[in-house]
Amino acid sequence: MTGRHMASWRPPGFRSAPASSPTSFRNGAPDTWQRIGVTALLGLGFLPLVLALETRIGLFVGAMLAVAFAGIRWPGLRPGGWTLGLLTLAGGLNVIDTYQGIAGQHPGTALLLTMLSLKLLEVRTRRDLRVLLLVFGFLVVVQFLFDQSPARTLLMGALLVANFALLFDLAQDAHAGSPLGRARRAGRVALSMMLQAIPLALLLFVFFPRLDTPLWDLGLENPYAITGLNDWLEPGSVTQLIISGEDALRVRFDRDPGIPVERMYWRGPVLWHNDGRRWVPARVGEFAQASPQLRPEAEALSYTVAMEPTNQPWLIGLDLPTQVPSDARLSADFQVLAAAPVDEFRIYRMTSVPVYSTLGLSPDEAQAALALPGNVTPRMRTLVEGWQADGAAPEAIVQRALQHFGQPPFSYTLLPPALGANPVDAFLFDARAGFCEHYAAAFAVLMRIAGIPSRIVLGYLGGERNPINGEVLVRQSEAHAWNEVWLADRGWVRIDPTAAIDPARVDADRHIAALGAGAPARFRVDDQGLFGKGARGLRLLADALGSGWRQWVVGFSTRNQRQLLDRLDLGPLRDLGLVLGMVIGGALIMLAWNLLLARPSRPRDPLLRAYQRFMRRLSPLGLARRPTEGPVDHRNRIDRARPDLTEAVDAILAPYLRLRYGGSQDPADLQQLRQRIARFRPARRAPTDMQD
Repeated sequence: MTGRHMASWRPPGFRSAPASSPTSFRNGAPDTWQRIGVTALLGLGFLPLVLALETRIGLFVGAMLAVAFAGIRWPGLRPGGWTLGLLTLAGGLNVIDTYQGIAGQHPGTALLLTMLSLKLLEVRTRRDLRVLLLVFGFLVVVQFLFDQSPARTLLMGALLVANFALLFDLAQDAHAGSPLGRARRAGRVALSMMLQAIPLALLLFVFFPRLDTPLWDLGLENPYAITGLNDWLEPGSVTQLIISGEDALRVRFDRDPGIPVERMYWRGPVLWHNDGRRWVPARVGEFAQASPQLRPEAEALSYTVAMEPTNQPWLIGLDLPTQVPSDARLSADFQVLAAAPVDEFRIYRMTSVPVYSTLGLSPDEAQAALALPGNVTPRMRTLVEGWQADGAAPEAIVQRALQHFGQPPFSYTLLPPALGANPVDAFLFDARAGFCEHYAAAFAVLMRIAGIPSRIVLGYLGGERNPINGEVLVRQSEAHAWNEVWLADRGWVRIDPTAAIDPARVDADRHIAALGAGAPARFRVDDQGLFGKGARGLRLLADALGSGWRQWVVGFSTRNQRQLLDRLDLGPLRDLGLVLGMVIGGALIMLAWNLLLARPSRPRDPLLRAYQRFMRRLSPLGLARRPTEGPVDHRNRIDRARPDLTEAVDAILAPYLRLRYGGSQDPADLQQLRQRIARFRPARRAPTDMQD
């Protein structure tokens, strides 16, 4: 039975496959809606990450997505092998040239998006789409390296439901119903799966053993100078500040602190040494003989701090901290230093005394607090000598310095003029305009000229109280610098020279000033009026929800887990997490082993290998043999779907049937079969004159 005679032959009582559904269920060509769905899903997943990367990466990925969408409508636009290879090379070089390598959070993400967008261009079968959908799960994990907010989590949850729906649809017959009906059915199944998984996910979240540190250790990549804290201060080095609305820390007091928020000073690094331009902290162990000593003059305040990662070793606390976390220490100058840099979101407890007197000044501290740089000018000394002319006490000299800064033409601005090699002298006598670090640096030098020990403290000033949850939110834009001077009867006393400036001489709209410097504008809705109050209420509600999310979900650490289990008093169930971990881990190992054993091995039968190669040639056309079809019924379906292939298919099946079922042992038949399969390269579409 060869050639056309096979078309009329049917095994008795056996019905051949229907003429509809020309696509294979699993490895055939996907339909248009499946291509559109997967491409759109990846585009939505790319968008948040592209916004966090360099523009060049976004342009390349966007261009590849555009080509992928166009290729769905016009298949001729899909790039071939050589073109795709050149695009891959261009995409890789684009990443390397943009980030000077591929190692790190941003370049690694850029490379992932580039490769996934290129993979969209070579989609030919349903298997290609399934691979993309499986990799999409990894793309979701990458999202949380950049943003762990509730909004991002909800977005990723919705995209995961769409991902499951597309996987379900790819496992079905693409012709079994309308696209809208298939989408509804797949969506219901995917949503049901997600809802069923939530209880198990919550159980694992609470009880599964947690790591003390993350599986990755990515440094913060921040190439821009933003308003925030460094461990050094150099007046005039940054002439344009970017106003940052990013959160720095959130604080929840155990009771009403009794201090206006705008007067809360949040203490960070303390700077002692100055080379004429830059101020830096004391060296480690420099004040080894000194210890922090103070006399409280008000009731202590206990509070909880939720601090954003800074990749710096200090912890921020209300001035002046007295009790610190167990893994931190309080230095002689009342810095709170952690055992390791804060490279992830951290929650800690602290106690501070808002009114105090410090005790003791060691010789090493006094020497460091009086040291002068080598660029003190005669007019700086003349200015100080005028304050000392009548033998004024240190307190009076401090007040005269503040009065000097409070007089015109001194003004406060976030866009100060650039200063020269001697920034303090240029600020005091030429520019007379700057922001907190200019005033703090100048005041410290003037006090040291007067023989008054002084130092600079970096931190934050103020914040915003949320009446919904009682938290005080401190943003990076509230970064501040002030001074401390040593007075014999009071110890270290906080002095804020910036506060001496008349408010009329402060740049009123620093956000518009930042816009002039090239930063994005941030508009604030007026709190007055019905709309303003409503908008502010919604903003505070969203802020409270976000804070709870960060503390109870993102910040749920090993310590929080232990505290929760202790509070629940579960007794023998305390080790449930360990048991669950062992059970699930063992199950995953067994599953992986079974999958490894279940992998189809390469058939030893040379005839079967040749036939499988023939099936692989038919698969991209949607004409691979179905599990319920024999060779003859399969051939008849090909004849109906693609008559132009009938002759070539018959030429292959004739020797195959003789060898498999006709008892032929002739090696020439097997060689002939291999040659005909090697030459079988069918066109993806039937010739125009043979289409209906």
